[in-house]
Amino acid sequence: MSLSKSLHRGRHWMRGTALLLAVAGAAAGLAGCEYTDDLSDPTAAPTRSGRPARSLPPPVDPGVATAEKRNLDDLGAVLGARPGGIVLEGVGGIGGGGLRKSVKALAKGTYTVTAACVGAPTSYISISQDGLRNGGKLELTLDCGKATQAQVELAAGPVQAQADRRMTGPGAGEVAGFWMVPAAPGS
Repeated sequence: MSLSKSLHRGRHWMRGTALLLAVAGAAAGLAGCEYTDDLSDPTAAPTRSGRPARSLPPPVDPGVATAEKRNLDDLGAVLGARPGGIVLEGVGGIGGGGLRKSVKALAKGTYTVTAACVGAPTSYISISQDGLRNGGKLELTLDCGKATQAQVELAAGPVQAQADRRMTGPGAGEVAGFWMVPAAPGS
């Protein structure tokens, strides 16, 4: 191959590379530009990006807060003495969104759940391993004012617990509580 053909091909390659780099640079530069369309309202307030604004919790009715505190005091007596070896527990108001607790990992085995509620006729508690193959599940309807005990077989892995009052309307200070311990051998 002659030297002139070799130089010609080299220049052609360099021109192509330079053109490609110029197009890529222009595209990168334009990617950061913001364009408005003809349909936007020029008088509208500018939008902000970033984190969404946190919504404030609704104001707590002092009567509901007092009822919840009284019911929490009563719940302790209904649940009884707190056992040792608790692996998951929760206590709180069940009006509104309910009570949710979880643990990232428990060993495979049988567990005893003790749960109670105060301030409503009934409530509901669910212990589950949603999304975990062969995960365990326990669903209990609680008669408020007395403790309920049940056992659940769980696979190794995360466990979620949720309690709510299964009623519509605003909360009136209803509370629930539970704890979960490894079941005694032979039970």
